[in-house]
Amino acid sequence: MNWTSMQSVFILLTAIVIARLPLYPPRFHPTQLLNHLFSAIADKVNNAQRSPQQQYIAGHLAMITMLGFILIIAAVIQFIVIEAIIFELVLLLCLLQWEKVSLPKIDLGNLEKQTIISQIQPRTLRDLDQLSLLGLHKASIENMCLRNSYQWFAVIFWYVCLGIWPAIIYRTIQLIAHNWNSKLPVNHQFGRPAASLLRLLASPAHLILACTLRGLQRATSPLSNLTKQAKQWHHFSSGFLLSSFAYSLAIQLGGPRKYQGAMQRFSQLGHTQPAQRDDIKRAQQKLTLALIVWLCFISAIYLLIAIK
Repeated sequence: MNWTSMQSVFILLTAIVIARLPLYPPRFHPTQLLNHLFSAIADKVNNAQRSPQQQYIAGHLAMITMLGFILIIAAVIQFIVIEAIIFELVLLLCLLQWEKVSLPKIDLGNLEKQTIISQIQPRTLRDLDQLSLLGLHKASIENMCLRNSYQWFAVIFWYVCLGIWPAIIYRTIQLIAHNWNSKLPVNHQFGRPAASLLRLLASPAHLILACTLRGLQRATSPLSNLTKQAKQWHHFSSGFLLSSFAYSLAIQLGGPRKYQGAMQRFSQLGHTQPAQRDDIKRAQQKLTLALIVWLCFISAIYLLIAIK
């Protein structure tokens, strides 16, 4: 048996176990440094006085420059560390970032609104203050699903398929697109290149995760329903993922939301049952179970390769 081929699985499993431990608050995650860097670059480079085409070109150049800068830093780290196993483990720990929502053990009713807002507002552009408690429950579940797909499942996908360097490239693009979000009027043109590339790179993980969640449903929904709802969403892959997640939890997701006071209409996904407090915990458990399914499948594939 060739155990060398199992090295990537051992590194991945070790990184996941360590990353899931509550070793530090989310605000101390290494990616926060990149968030500050990319935000500062956008403030410096994105000039609202330029034409839309100039802003679009500036977004392209800034994205390429930042990506090259991060790859150079990673290459320097690899040179310093030398050992490939340690290098990949350290980089995976920096790339992986699990998101969750912690609720008090006792249901505090409307008093919980500020608790939820304080946790999810730093990672979403949506206006949350005017949402009802049920609206916050739904926003929390949507945010957890998409963020963990971007920050965990897609990273794992690219690492397993092509190695650590494509995973670094993907996660860098994801952070750039997050900080230069094209949903904001000021970044509508500047953030488009990163947003378009992110949609392309994240789509495989979105679709595979959606199929995983669909397989974990108690009562499997017709595929035609998922496809129909996904086509009505603004991006098919994320719509397919959220629709699968909504059906998996037997709740409704999607619907209109506000960004900087401007209402944007989004289609509704899943069932008609509104999200409740307990659905947040169920959503976190469902995503963790999907992660376990992924890891078991990946380990089985690498084990078969090692045996051959």
